[in-house]
Amino acid sequence: TGMGAASRKGKLEQHSDLSPKVKKKRCVGCGTCEDHCSQGAIRVVDKKAEIESRLCIGCGECIIICPSKAIDIQWSTDLESFMKKMVDYTKAVLSNKRDKAFFLNFLTDISPACDCYGHSDIPVCQDIGILASQDPVALDQASVDMVNRMPLTFGHFLGEKEDALKDKFKALYPKVNWELQLTYAESIGLGNRSYNLITLAEKV
Repeated sequence: TGMGAASRKGKLEQHSDLSPKVKKKRCVGCGTCEDHCSQGAIRVVDKKAEIESRLCIGCGECIIICPSKAIDIQWSTDLESFMKKMVDYTKAVLSNKRDKAFFLNFLTDISPACDCYGHSDIPVCQDIGILASQDPVALDQASVDMVNRMPLTFGHFLGEKEDALKDKFKALYPKVNWELQLTYAESIGLGNRSYNLITLAEKV
């Protein structure tokens, strides 16, 4: 909701603190990032990619599409600020819609990567179903819990990581504390992480 319902200016403002950096040792100068950068903020110089911070809007596409995994977020307070901004925008969007909004999470085809990625890997687990609630925080907490309780898809690359059995999201992105968003959302009154899961029987 925070990202999807924000204006273009709002989306850019949310991403503005994310500053990608190039790991020179990994960069092979293939130019993939340069070709995909919508802002023309990346250029290859002496077979190494360089990012012009003045032009970069922090969308993160270069991080996702780099075949050498040579671009990463500068993991400082940037990501925490970004995650909190999304929660703040969500609360702003819903501020005049209390008791008028209803939330649905489709736990199907759960890809390891962000939905802004051009393609997806095999799902991390089998389809679970659809969750619904008037509380977006409880809904997301329940969704995370259900995904983490599911066995990994057979042959998935996460199977090589022991911690994936406990927390698939942390195993996928060990530097990202996904709980931060839900904790922060609860602290500003967006919802409650506690929930009561009611399963609807299938109609035959």
